[in-house]
Amino acid sequence: MTDLFHVARGLALCCASRFADVAASSLFWSAQKVFFRAGPLMPSDLFASPSLREAVSYVTVAALPGGYEALSTPLGQEWVETLRIPPTLSVEIRDRTAQCKLPSRRAAPGIVALIWTTPHGERHVARHVADSQETGGQVAQSLASQLEGAVVTEDRLSVSGGSLSAIVGGYGRSSCLVRRQSQIFRVSLWTTACETRLMLGDLLVSRLLPRDWLALPDGRQAQVFFEGEDVQDAMQTQSLFRRDVRVRVIFDRYDSVWSPQMVAGGGWIHLNGASFPFDTAPDQLRDEIPVEALDALAAAQEMPPAYRIWETDCDGTVRLLPQSV
Repeated sequence: MTDLFHVARGLALCCASRFADVAASSLFWSAQKVFFRAGPLMPSDLFASPSLREAVSYVTVAALPGGYEALSTPLGQEWVETLRIPPTLSVEIRDRTAQCKLPSRRAAPGIVALIWTTPHGERHVARHVADSQETGGQVAQSLASQLEGAVVTEDRLSVSGGSLSAIVGGYGRSSCLVRRQSQIFRVSLWTTACETRLMLGDLLVSRLLPRDWLALPDGRQAQVFFEGEDVQDAMQTQSLFRRDVRVRVIFDRYDSVWSPQMVAGGGWIHLNGASFPFDTAPDQLRDEIPVEALDALAAAQEMPPAYRIWETDCDGTVRLLPQSV
């Protein structure tokens, strides 16, 4: 769910990526040391290394207290499918043999249902939710344990008669708009050189901050309005110069849920006041959904391309990913 930190992180990533583009074509800006952070200035930024005392500038992003405003949302809020994660697991059927393949170690490989129709016309269903640590042989073993008489050789499952068919599924994410809000953020420039405050401050307003729309790390968009700027001179006696820019950001909060693709039927039979499950009981698959793995896959897929070479550490400071350095 998009929250204040995601918006602050989006602003910091946007400014950092745009500053990198400016520095790539300017010898002057490429020589400047500027850190961008989704969070406040900390004491270590003044005295540790690197610090403001070492000709390093900081741009910090924080929500302004009292800057919140609730906005009305559209009527008729509905759950909408917003993303599908297809399976990497595959099953190849030849005669009465099924070969299970896991070509990659991607998280949440998928769900498989194997249907065995015996020579007498009886149907038996086995299902398995695969994870990233399994092999094709382990998937075949799990399926065979649910089919009496099935034999496994490496990653192949065989039955003595009848026919086999398979259904492989992935996962889907549904989202619903739950809240729309407006929040003022303060983007502060900190430097020990008054001339840097002037030049970097102008660059911040004119080229680094978004003018209309902000791409958020989760792939959504937020609307941005410029609210003004101030020069803060209270710390000039410590040779610390500051410039604040205020932006109002309108963004939506969504609730999301992951669901598995249906590969095997099931339900409840209510008889004489008692409930009896048949085949796959409702919500049984839901308990096996690798939510954290799916969230990580979604985050990597939906991250705007300009942000993908960056990461934020525990204090919100934006840094290049190790392979990008």
